[in-house]
Amino acid sequence: MTDQRPIILWSHPRSLSTVFERPFLQRPQEFHVIHEPINPISRAYVTKNFEFLNQIPLPKPTDPITFVHHFSPTLNEILAHHYYNDDKTHTLRVFVKDHASNFLDALEGNLEENPLGSKEILSKFKHTFIIRNPEKSVKSFYKAANSTYKAWDKACVPNSERYDIFFPEKVWLKESRILYDLIKNITGEEIVLVDADDLVQEPEKILRKYCEMVNVEFKKEMLEWKEERLKIWDLKLSGPDIDYLWHKYVMQSTGFDKSINNDEEIEYPQHVYDLIAKSKPHYEYLFQHRIKI
Repeated sequence: MTDQRPIILWSHPRSLSTVFERPFLQRPQEFHVIHEPINPISRAYVTKNFEFLNQIPLPKPTDPITFVHHFSPTLNEILAHHYYNDDKTHTLRVFVKDHASNFLDALEGNLEENPLGSKEILSKFKHTFIIRNPEKSVKSFYKAANSTYKAWDKACVPNSERYDIFFPEKVWLKESRILYDLIKNITGEEIVLVDADDLVQEPEKILRKYCEMVNVEFKKEMLEWKEERLKIWDLKLSGPDIDYLWHKYVMQSTGFDKSINNDEEIEYPQHVYDLIAKSKPHYEYLFQHRIKI
């Protein structure tokens, strides 16, 4: 039997991970795409300060994952059968994208005893990663965060509706490295890792190899799409259009175009360069495991 487990793309902020959803969104009769189901902003902020934690139903005996944890309903949603046709005979394969840091947060710092980090759970998914040079990803993240702060100021958004975005002390690629090693050591499986620059430079070669490694038939239609705004990216937060500020490049894209990587340069504060320096060793470690063509 061929491997049809849900594919998870683990990422870090501004790694071009959202645009990597587009090839699978091009095939709605074959894939069910889930955008950042673990992200506390997309899951919780829109339901008013994490009140959802009090509303999560207990797992049912028929669920694939039955232990009681605030993340177990999310896993069961990913593992549930999704169908293309109304008579429920055509099952879709699931493609999920989320940040590695969000999953580590769900582990609540306990990598050994938390059932989410067990081989039983991790082996239910085909794990893949995407990374991007921190010289680009950190700068892009700072600019997106800065644009958000300015938009809030312009719209006079009250402090009660704001939240911190850019954390100079948070080394996002470090979390990707920790999760990569955790999954590899626990499952013993080969992990597919894509470098964003390689993807932009050689999209067909990289995507073909990615598909081969996750047991997906590559199709040319995965390389091009129309410019559009998709509902799965909308958080519907109050105030200015934050969704557009963060996803405008993927909304405007029609493929893995080189323009995706060409953010306009600005003056950056020193803490941005400090974060780049902290991130570099983790990026270089993961980079050696990337798909090579």
